[in-house]
Amino acid sequence: MRASLAMMLVAAGLGASALGCSSSDKADEGASVDLGQGVDKIVYLVRQHTTIAADGTVTIDVAGGMGQVMEYNRYVPGGRIEMKDLRGGDPVNLLKDERYRDADVVGLDVSFDAKKIVFSMRRGGDDANYHIYTANLEAGARADWDITQLTYGPQDDLGPVWVAGGRIAFFTNEAYTDMGRRADEYNHSQSVSQIATISEAGGDADRVVCSQNLSHTVNLFSMKSGQIGFSRWEHLENVNDMKVFAMNPDCTQMVAVAGQHDKFWNSLVQLSESPKRNVFVGIATNRENTIQSGALMQVDVRGDGVLDEEKPKFTVLTPAVPLGDEAAPVNVGRYRAPYVLPDGRVLTSWASGFVNELDELSLTAPDYGIYLYDAKNKVNQLVVNHEGSWELDARPVVKREEPPILSAINNSQDPNVPLTIGSIDVHNTSLYELHGNTVSGAQFNGTPVDQALQHATKVRIIEGFSSEAAKGATMFGLTMSEGAALLGEATVREDGSWMAQVPPFVPMHMQPIDEFDLAIRTQTTWLQGMPGESRVCGGCHERRTVPAEVTDQQLSVAAASHPQNFFKPVAERQEYPWYNADAGFEANEIQALLTEKCASCHNETQNGSGPQEFYSVTMTNELTGETSSYNIPRLDLTARDITVAYDRDVKAWAASYVSLFYPAALEMDMRRGTTVTGTIPPTWARPSDARNSAVIEKLNITSSLDPNVTAWALGQPFSNADIHSGAGGRTMHPEDVGVQLTREQRLMLIRAIDMGGQYYARQNTQFASYDGDPLSRVVAAGQGQYGVQ
Repeated sequence: MRASLAMMLVAAGLGASALGCSSSDKADEGASVDLGQGVDKIVYLVRQHTTIAADGTVTIDVAGGMGQVMEYNRYVPGGRIEMKDLRGGDPVNLLKDERYRDADVVGLDVSFDAKKIVFSMRRGGDDANYHIYTANLEAGARADWDITQLTYGPQDDLGPVWVAGGRIAFFTNEAYTDMGRRADEYNHSQSVSQIATISEAGGDADRVVCSQNLSHTVNLFSMKSGQIGFSRWEHLENVNDMKVFAMNPDCTQMVAVAGQHDKFWNSLVQLSESPKRNVFVGIATNRENTIQSGALMQVDVRGDGVLDEEKPKFTVLTPAVPLGDEAAPVNVGRYRAPYVLPDGRVLTSWASGFVNELDELSLTAPDYGIYLYDAKNKVNQLVVNHEGSWELDARPVVKREEPPILSAINNSQDPNVPLTIGSIDVHNTSLYELHGNTVSGAQFNGTPVDQALQHATKVRIIEGFSSEAAKGATMFGLTMSEGAALLGEATVREDGSWMAQVPPFVPMHMQPIDEFDLAIRTQTTWLQGMPGESRVCGGCHERRTVPAEVTDQQLSVAAASHPQNFFKPVAERQEYPWYNADAGFEANEIQALLTEKCASCHNETQNGSGPQEFYSVTMTNELTGETSSYNIPRLDLTARDITVAYDRDVKAWAASYVSLFYPAALEMDMRRGTTVTGTIPPTWARPSDARNSAVIEKLNITSSLDPNVTAWALGQPFSNADIHSGAGGRTMHPEDVGVQLTREQRLMLIRAIDMGGQYYARQNTQFASYDGDPLSRVVAAGQGQYGVQ
């Protein structure tokens, strides 16, 4: 069928074409569709997926090279916007003008008064980027719908939604900080998308860009509260999913909405708010290989009248649809882009068939059409479905209540104005009460996290970055962690409060640490903020619906004091490059420390007082049957190269890095067809968890408060019987009883592990700031109150 269609198009002299790009294409339509509430019209996108070259070559693009649940930059010409009168007649194409013949459209929203739409379009030809446009829903004198372009420039602006007060929010891949465009760690050719807003009246003249995340932010939606909701790919160490967040229209007060707790699937995307406030319907899906689709999921996060993501209620509205990436049953399929109508029915896109990577592998495309889904009876009713194209983002053309305008806390775009972060009482948490989180290692043994937090002496603040900041690096090592830099460690005051000034825009996460400088827990959600914003929470993941007590004084001790200044230019942010540190950063190189202090006794032939031991890992390619084996030392701390396989990559690393991190890497990435001969050593270094890393337990460390107290009590057995001990039971290596390694050198190893165990850093990859770091220029010149302190 595909070949004969190609030949017919070529014979007709059409050359390279998009299928289904004529508004006269016959649509499969429902005989009678009643959306209720006086809804007579809907508007939706028609997008293409197939092109045929002049030589008959058929190209099908369903993923835009991403293979992920989010989609943008998948440009196939021939898209259009249709408005359909449900009372009868053919749909009307708003992009019928010849100027839009090669257009593609991503995202659509109807204004609150139902008189306009906003959408993102790439016109094709010389127009190589997606930008934001508006159009009237009543044809003007020239029947041109008054299509107006609002944004310009070399970036892509996509997925717009209306915000109260005449503003429009969207996501963009604009480069606007010293990091430039973030480069996603998993899809390295993709620049990461962030949120921006404009006014309808001013367009780019009123453009505001929000703080950055390390991975894509997509699927914006307007909330009844006046906030902007969105889905965000959260890649932070071993966390790898998509959650839902909300923020104020001025880009401040970003909070989690759903997906942090109690999920029984991977990602939550494409939400819209139902008529009930804080009750949403979206797509629950595996993050990969589902062609941006999944099951319809209701998400109820009502808590005491306010948004509360601590106790979500998830209801699968389409129970037959798989939540993973397995092939869907043919008549079940998968859903996209739901919109909840006032009576609870869902206007959505649906495709039958496999709707997973099998479609990509077989060069077929799922057939998304617009349907009305009745969740009570589990029935789809056809609204419109064109052959050979996707119909997406259907919206009723009906007035809706405009949300309240939220007053702007901050409108600054100046990267030289710091962000203030902190806690009223770091001990305040719901992580044990609601989620059962405990802490083990060193002085803790299954200790409830609220009790463990009583031991917090500082809060470690870690900046995250991805491959845009490490030249030649894709993965940062034998770990799922991204790049990391230490901004500072804020002192926890006697009342549990802490406060610090940090750079705005950049993603960060926190670790409360104890007197031994070991992380008590690692925050697994990125935090960021705008210039001049104050993001001071009640505690360490406290209940959002419970007031935060400020103890007995008017201000917390940290607030009454000046916040600690961690507002540093990029070059001054402390990193721990493993090997080959750039000039000027040699003091923080981990391999230099190991070569000087450890390698003479732990090398290719010797491991302490005995000979070196080895284990081998054999991996079999399931497709070819070929095998590869890697011989790995138990503990070789030299810089010699060792080649190993990890995360579908085979690469040489310093022996010290492989010895310390490969046991943990095998735990994370032990694939089918992998066998191990010999004994895998203890998990010497567990990324982001120095407390449970055998090398730190072996070395031990003294308290920052009392040099006579150690993290692990001396004379007790090791937690892992395979950790070799000296004659005294827990006695450390004879020549390492606090002699060769100072406390600060032990702290280097603890920080390197707790911050993710990366091999690469900005400080061993010849990193240079995008267009020059603006903060560096200000500090170098000693300008303003944030100059040299």
